[in-house]
Amino acid sequence: MKHIIYSLLLGFLFFVPAKGQHEEALSAYERYWSPGYEKIRIISYNIFNGFDWGKDEDRMARFVSWIKRQDPEILAMQELCGFTQERLSALARQWGHPYAVILKENGYPVGVTSKKPIRLKTKMLENCGHGLLHVETYGYDLLVTHLNPSDTDKRRAEATNIVRYIKEHSLDRCLLMGDMNAHSPADADYMEANAYRLLIEGKQNPNLLDGNFDYSVISCFLSVPLIDVCRSFVAPDKRTTFPTPVLMNLSRHKEIRKRVGERLDFILATPSVAKEATDAFIFNEGDTDYLSDHYPIGIDLFIKEQAE
Repeated sequence: MKHIIYSLLLGFLFFVPAKGQHEEALSAYERYWSPGYEKIRIISYNIFNGFDWGKDEDRMARFVSWIKRQDPEILAMQELCGFTQERLSALARQWGHPYAVILKENGYPVGVTSKKPIRLKTKMLENCGHGLLHVETYGYDLLVTHLNPSDTDKRRAEATNIVRYIKEHSLDRCLLMGDMNAHSPADADYMEANAYRLLIEGKQNPNLLDGNFDYSVISCFLSVPLIDVCRSFVAPDKRTTFPTPVLMNLSRHKEIRKRVGERLDFILATPSVAKEATDAFIFNEGDTDYLSDHYPIGIDLFIKEQAE
């Protein structure tokens, strides 16, 4: 009898899917009992020097595999170093996105890929860090940027410039996303209680202002108003997007890395878009530990289906 019970338990353990697989399986059962609605996922990801300017093929392959499992409708990326429009389009097809746009083909570009057509609106190369890419897809105005990593004053000026652009173009169905290299006032209590090594090393840390956390950049965006979608769904102690243990000079222990952990990556939405959000995620454990020095962030939007 004991042997039978042991065999049954062993079989159960063997066939229970991993956490990620279990969640993916459950998503197939989601229902909404009115026709004409769909859930779309948007992910933003800083991919760490474009997989070492395309030389790290192993990391790129693991990245593609992870994106395919997440199956987002829209993917925004920062640090597409070494990428051309042709290379980005070819890579995007691997995760099922036939449409792609890159901001530029030098430096640290940003880009967007999508399952549906992308309409290019603006490529802004000045006064917004590594640039600002404005496209339209799925009926949304998407703004993807990567703000200055080393000067708080420049970063604040860049944020002001982006806010001016949003207001001048009356972008009321807008999502702003990317690596902001800045901290949110929503994270203040947690940051100041836990990420104390950043304050100790404040003179060397470009994301601080006079040795203190600087919340003015994200506050500038919030004043539009733009809504910090992740804040509504992710607890303060789960919001870290940088750094990951891929960096060899860091401990692999979460409790140690917490002392330098920051949320630098954001998806911000105008109020009309934020109302459509049903979920938000910061994918800061598991496979993503070794895909980049940043963790990806994502949101799910529940919208009316659109004609192609």
